[in-house]
Amino acid sequence: MKQSLDNIWLSLLFSPLLMLIFLLPAHSAAADNDTWHFQLAPYAWLAGQSGRVATIPPLPPADIDIDFYDDILGNINGALFLVGEARKGRYGIVADVAYVDIEIEAPTPGPLFTLLTSRTQSWIISVAGLYRLAEKQGTFLDLIGGFRYWSVDSTLSLREGMAAARSFSNTEDWFDPIIGLKGLAPLGDSKFFVSGFLVLGGFGAGSDFMWDANLNLGYRWTETFSTTFGYRYLDVDYEDGNFLYDVSQDGLTLGLSWRF
Repeated sequence: MKQSLDNIWLSLLFSPLLMLIFLLPAHSAAADNDTWHFQLAPYAWLAGQSGRVATIPPLPPADIDIDFYDDILGNINGALFLVGEARKGRYGIVADVAYVDIEIEAPTPGPLFTLLTSRTQSWIISVAGLYRLAEKQGTFLDLIGGFRYWSVDSTLSLREGMAAARSFSNTEDWFDPIIGLKGLAPLGDSKFFVSGFLVLGGFGAGSDFMWDANLNLGYRWTETFSTTFGYRYLDVDYEDGNFLYDVSQDGLTLGLSWRF
């Protein structure tokens, strides 16, 4: 069931990028430009999580279904989401950093311990090269190739009751090769545009498989500043020994872009 839902989301979110491939001329050249251009884009991702995890071996795997508004929003210790891009002519480089620190407390049912605290700190850092496949009248399509670094640091603490306090922790990190596409298309002569990306990775080198898709509606306020509102879906399946991280994250995105 999870795999079929993943395929549906993959098709829906990838369709606009496929349309760009067919609509753009096959040999349309990017504008010759020897000047470096840069972009910084902080964003918010209001993502919930679902899946099956075993992040603190030897504790057994557990199913998770965490809602952003009910379970995450009030329990965030810190978060950072930032994309940076540098481009010169057809070539460029992009980096995407996502960090979340979540701490959730819950009372325990038995007398041995009085409170359970679960804290998870996760990093997702992507660095990739860009190659502009085609560009025409503000519409473009880029090829993406690079790697993604994952780090999941989990701590489970039991506050003392009749038994002494106990704490379990584990850190797991890995690298995934990634490939994908990203593009943008203006909506007629208006200041609105649609943008998005699709990234595939892992392929057994790190995770078994991961995919990450984003689709946005944006508005260009000036030549320098624009804002976006969209949706992002990320799915990763990683297993190493007793460690399991088979998780989907999805939710709305809000972004601000500064070009210079």
